[in-house]
Amino acid sequence: MKALLRKDIYVILTQFKLLFLVMIIFSVIPGGLFVPFTFIYSTMLSGVSIMSIDEQSKWDSLALMLPYSRGQLVTVKYIMGWLALAVALVLSAVCQCLWAALGSVPLPDGFAAQLFVFSALALVVQAVTLPVNFCFGIAKGRIATIVVVAFIGALVGATMGEGDGFYTLIKVTSSIPGPVYTVLAAALCAATIPISVAGFRRRAEK
Repeated sequence: MKALLRKDIYVILTQFKLLFLVMIIFSVIPGGLFVPFTFIYSTMLSGVSIMSIDEQSKWDSLALMLPYSRGQLVTVKYIMGWLALAVALVLSAVCQCLWAALGSVPLPDGFAAQLFVFSALALVVQAVTLPVNFCFGIAKGRIATIVVVAFIGALVGATMGEGDGFYTLIKVTSSIPGPVYTVLAAALCAATIPISVAGFRRRAEK
């Protein structure tokens, strides 16, 4: 598994340097307006983007001849998404707190809860898009990915209000602690791993 992780990290750093830089820039923009999109983008960058390279290079066919199980090949994509989300979460939190300390942009009310809710949104996106891409391949799965991301974007945009920005969403869900959303979304995401493994197996056997 460690070798698979190193391989995917290498792919990100060599093939997606510009996209990785964009994720970092979104994380450090004052105000945190791009935080929800940064989180969603991080899970897609590490999962779907790497899968597209794997499919183009026929990596899956080669990997099945190596001492790796289909479960490992699938799970590593989930882990990469979680790692990328963790990086985006820490980077966004540190940068926004730094801007607030410098007096540039104050932290919004319930900033920590907002990070948890946005992390949960990103995990839900991953829970939907990864199984679809494993079951149908990147070419067909890309359509589902676009639809899911567009829906989440519309949902976040619809919560915008006068002076509230994206954080109106938190006011609607403020009765439940933020970490609960992240834990539930993470459990949902992990629960889809067997679905992805089964879809990957069927597609590989065709």
